[in-house]
Amino acid sequence: MAQVNTTGHRTSADAYYLKENTLHLDTFKPYFYFSRFIIPKSSYYIMNNKQKSNKDFSYKMIQNIKEFQINFWNLSDNVRLNLNKDFTIKLFDNCNIELKELAKLFDISYPFVIHLRKNMYSIPLDIILKLSNLSKISLEEIQNNITSIRTRAGTSMNIKFPIRHDEKIASLIGHVFGDGYIGRNKRQFEYSNNNPNLIKEVKTQISELFGILPYTEKQNRIGYPAITGEILEVFGAPIAPKIYSENLVPEWILKSKKYRIAFLKAFFDDDGSVMLSNNYRAKGLNMNVIRHINQKETLYNLLEQISFILKELDIYSGKPKISRQYKKEDGLHIVMYINITDYQSLINFYNKIGLTSGEKFEKLKKIVNSKIFYSKGNERILNNKILEFLSKKGCASTADIAADLGKSKTKALKKLKHLSNKGLVAIVGKVASNRSYLWKLNGGEITIEQA
Repeated sequence: MAQVNTTGHRTSADAYYLKENTLHLDTFKPYFYFSRFIIPKSSYYIMNNKQKSNKDFSYKMIQNIKEFQINFWNLSDNVRLNLNKDFTIKLFDNCNIELKELAKLFDISYPFVIHLRKNMYSIPLDIILKLSNLSKISLEEIQNNITSIRTRAGTSMNIKFPIRHDEKIASLIGHVFGDGYIGRNKRQFEYSNNNPNLIKEVKTQISELFGILPYTEKQNRIGYPAITGEILEVFGAPIAPKIYSENLVPEWILKSKKYRIAFLKAFFDDDGSVMLSNNYRAKGLNMNVIRHINQKETLYNLLEQISFILKELDIYSGKPKISRQYKKEDGLHIVMYINITDYQSLINFYNKIGLTSGEKFEKLKKIVNSKIFYSKGNERILNNKILEFLSKKGCASTADIAADLGKSKTKALKKLKHLSNKGLVAIVGKVASNRSYLWKLNGGEITIEQA
């Protein structure tokens, strides 16, 4: 089997190998533990389907490296590079081949080669890789001499490679999952939202990351050149039409708490809705996502991922459910959602994730400040306290459990019967005739994870 260069210097041959082979990592497969997603440990690098299509993602082929980064050779062949002028001449001249012969090798015109050598035009990425191979100049050295990047008809962007992940990129990926758009053909990035604060947020993030302003701008929509979408795609953003997307939350976001929070905030800002009305009692926060019926399983997995990430922050949502389906020319489309209605979970969402200032934020703030006394979260805490107590004691009476909880025996018995109905605890006898029941775990310590 062909081997990738492991000397620390990338050649164009390596880049071609990485683009044409699947030596990188497997498609994302959910890890389940008691039917819940587990965020893989940092030693795993599991890519989603769209990331897989971009082949290797400069992990430098070392499993234990913790930093996700993008080099110029990880981008698509639509990308063009501007290099330092003197270095460009060196890159061509070190090939030791007449320009006419280079033109034939590259299947381009002789005048175009002359213009490329004189640094009059940006150089297509595939030609850069060929020049690296012929000149024996490493890809890292070429990367150090990049002055800007662009696509054929797009605006140039001054950015330093390698591009490393951060919270701003995690947020932008969340926005692409939400109200953002990356074109399938040209990879232009657009964002549309009626909240002016979100438009401002995205503009600021892109300006700070890439140093560019929108090339189109309306009151509720901004647009950026294709090079922006090229970069975001490699970081795991879905490509239009999202109705057919198989993307899950990118692995590099999953393995960092601050990235998970930035991603969730952006996604909920766009696709979340806050339930608050005088016409009905229900109050909460929903996320609704639409996909083609063929992507039903992928959509369920995506929302299960989000539910698990929320749970890590003590925010509990229901299982993903289909709210409706409707026919379009290409077949059935489904709307699937998760729902956060537990009061303590809503408080935790407000404090730990939050929403951008606007109508949704004000509704959520009003719910949080409403001081609802009953909370499923509090009941869940009591359940787990009972299970933990029985795990330590092995067997305990209703009276002992009530004392540990600091609750009445009536309250403790009610919770114990609830756990018994779920199959988590069982009665093993009584302390004495006409006295408290004795309880134990019904499935060992493992049941604590299931409560």
